Amino acid sequence: MALIDYKTALVTGASSGIGEACVHRLSKHGIQVFASARRQEKLDALAAATGCQAVLLDVRDKTAIYDQLEDLQVDILINNAGLGRGFEALFEANPDDIETTLQTNVIGAAHVIRAVGNGMVKRNRGHIVNIGSVAGLYPISSSVYGSSKGAIHSLSQNLRLELRGTRVRVTEICPGRVATNFFNIAVDDPEKSANAFVGFEALQSDDIADAVLYALDTPWRVNIGTIELSPTEQTFGGMQITPAPE
Repeated sequence: MALIDYKTALVTGASSGIGEACVHRLSKHGIQVFASARRQEKLDALAAATGCQAVLLDVRDKTAIYDQLEDLQVDILINNAGLGRGFEALFEANPDDIETTLQTNVIGAAHVIRAVGNGMVKRNRGHIVNIGSVAGLYPISSSVYGSSKGAIHSLSQNLRLELRGTRVRVTEICPGRVATNFFNIAVDDPEKSANAFVGFEALQSDDIADAVLYALDTPWRVNIGTIELSPTEQTFGGMQITPAPE
């Protein structure tokens, strides 16, 4: 299934950033897009700009997910909704922020896949794209966010195995730092949020949408399992030595 063979798509977290970029890109390719997010005014503007169909949805609401999505017959799922509250060290994080991040990034993502993926399996047709993060592949100093994206990595790998023989493809996109409003939401301190992009040129949402389109547009025999992309000037790894206690 190349992109030309797909007709419909669902994009979660569509009101800004990567999700919004994916809606624009898919719409330009003639895909009927269902765009879901929590902010009605943003969805209305997106619908006016692209012709997508707005779906007001909070992915933390399990009942709403199944009520609104289970009957959708979509060929593509861009599982993008996510946030990074509790981005500080685990022992300093607000317990409510821990729950919000894990419910949104992991539990909500799994329920969305369950809601629309069952139809893909029955139709023997579809492509699930999970927006993960390099934080799910490498250690970072944020246990909550890192573990949530690590869960998406594991989910994608295991889902690929579960779906063998169904012609439903699974792709995980793992970006490094992207110039979105992520840190404005994740970090309460405006100075720390601004410092997240100091010293290098960050990825843009369109860069991630390009990677998504690449995975979707390969021939049906090709499954792009994982795409890792990061700013040229951002890298990972290394070690910090903690002094021994006196």
